[in-house]
Parts: sequence; structure tokens; C-alpha cells
Amino acid sequence: MRARRFLLGLSLALCCVVLPAHAEDLEAKATDAVTAILFEYDADDFASYRVSDRGYVDVLFASNTPDALYSEMLNKLQNHPDIKSVLAGKGGPACRRFGH
Repeated sequence: MRARRFLLGLSLALCCVVLPAHAEDLEAKATDAVTAILFEYDADDFASYRVSDRGYVDVLFASNTPDALYSEMLNKLQNHPDIKSVLAGKGGPACRRFGH
């Protein structure tokens, strides 16, 4: 009986250590993926993002981001294997790069 309790306690303790590490890994991979894609488009002046600890991405583009560019970048983000899902919108402040 003592051995069972010990094993149960040990299993629970390992879950508490392994799960947060796994979540950190998901967040790090998703962050790396988003950063690489945004860097490819030099998007630091028209996109901002947040990555959850589970690898979900919330990205906000400038309100005047061209539709074709928005669609292309969103497609890359949505299809990247290290990003679980993407919530995106074009509600950010207008970017001078794209005019008014």
C-alpha cells in the first residue's frame, strides 16, 4: 500500500514538472515561428502578436495592411506546424508604409 501511494505521489509530481516544460516548449516553438514569418516580411511596424503557453497565436495587423499581404502572411502563420492556431485581425493603428 505504501509503495502504491509513493508511486502515485511520484507520478503526480512528475506531471507537475513535465507539463509546464511541455507548455514552455510549445510557446517557444510558436514564438520562433511567428518571429521568423514576421521578420521575412519586415513586419515589425505593422504587426504585433502574442503567443499563448500552448502555442496559440493572436496577431494584429495595421488597419491599412494590403489584403493580399495580409492573406499571404496569415496563410503562412496558419500552416506552420509549430503554431496551433491563429486569431488575426486588421484593427491596429495605420502604418505609414501603406499610406493612409
